[in-house]
Amino acid sequence: MTKEITYTPDIQKQIERAIVFMVDKIEEHCYNEKPLILHSLRAGLKLMELKQEKDVVIAGFLHDLLEDTDCNPEEIEKEFGEKVARLVLACTFDENIKDYKERWRKLVFNIKQAGHDAIIVKLVDQMANLPYYMLISNKQKRQEVIWKHRFFIDECQNNLKGLKIFYDYKKMVIKNYEK
Repeated sequence: MTKEITYTPDIQKQIERAIVFMVDKIEEHCYNEKPLILHSLRAGLKLMELKQEKDVVIAGFLHDLLEDTDCNPEEIEKEFGEKVARLVLACTFDENIKDYKERWRKLVFNIKQAGHDAIIVKLVDQMANLPYYMLISNKQKRQEVIWKHRFFIDECQNNLKGLKIFYDYKKMVIKNYEK
């Protein structure tokens, strides 16, 4: 039996504080061309819809800050605690790894090591990114994205077995890329 999650007014205020923090960091400096605030809102709200615990939801709102802004893990830990910082860090690419596939392999390894919560955050991130990937016209870049989704599905399917959201994600990937 799954534990029922209730977002009390206090928890909602903490989540709202994370949203304001995220928006402030993105407005200060953002390295990503996609509408990052909207993307991050989608990810965090989807985690709320899935009734994930507060720290997982907050990590969902903050998941791209380390990659796409000047925010650092210490700031996240100071504001939201060790668990949130650990989840965000697990979902962050290692910028020192230049090879696309190797960087992605390391990221998936990291999220699996961090556990189920990190895998769920990354799954929701992947789903929220799909509409942006549809716009890729460069054939090589599109092939990299297809590979990335297939790799994530193959590597994480045992961890996400039986979850409707994972089934929905696989269906979206097949529908949009396996034509």
